[in-house]
Amino acid sequence: MITSLPSCLVILAGGQSTRMGSDKTVISFEGQRLIDRLIDRYAGTADRILLSAREDYGTGLSIINDDRDAPDGPVGGIFSVAAGLLEMQSAIEGFVTVPVDAPHAPVDLIDRLSASGSCAVARDQQRVHPTFAYWRCDIVNAVRATYQPGERAPSLQWLARECSAISVSWPDDRPFININRPEDLIAAGGVKKAGA
Repeated sequence: MITSLPSCLVILAGGQSTRMGSDKTVISFEGQRLIDRLIDRYAGTADRILLSAREDYGTGLSIINDDRDAPDGPVGGIFSVAAGLLEMQSAIEGFVTVPVDAPHAPVDLIDRLSASGSCAVARDQQRVHPTFAYWRCDIVNAVRATYQPGERAPSLQWLARECSAISVSWPDDRPFININRPEDLIAAGGVKKAGA
C-alpha cells in the first residue's frame, strides 16, 4: 500500500514591509488578519503549517527563523526551513511556500505544486511567481552547499533555476496578487474606497 507523505506549508512572513509602512502579516483583509486568512485557507489541506518569521503572531504555529549565515530575503528563509526540517528529522521531504500578503492564494496550491515530487513554481499566463513554490529539502540543501555566505543575496528565480524547478500553470494572475502597498489592499478588494 502506498501512503502519501505528509504535506507542509510554510507561510513566508519575515519581510520588512517597508512599502506598506506597517507589518503586512497583521493587516486586516475582509475583517481578518492576512496571516489568519492563509492559515484558515490551508488548514484542511496541509498536514503541517509553519511560519518563516521572527514571531508566531499569536497563532501558536512553530516558527523557523533565518539562520545566521543564510542570505537576506526569501531565499534565506527557504534555506533555513529546508535545514530546519532536516534537523527536526521530519518525515516531510519538501514544503510549499506562500507569501503572507497573498489573500487570494489558490486553494489547490499544495496539491498541484507537490504532485510531481520535484521542485516546482507557480506561474500564470504572464509570469512565474516563485514565492508560490514547492521546495524539496534535499535539493535546496544541496544548492545551499554551493552558496558562499557573504555573497550578494540571490533571488528566488536563481534558486528555482538551481533547483531545476518545473512550472505549474494557473489560468489567471488573481491568485498571485500581493499586497505590498496600501493601494494594493484596495485593489485586491480588502477595503472599500472612500465614498464607494
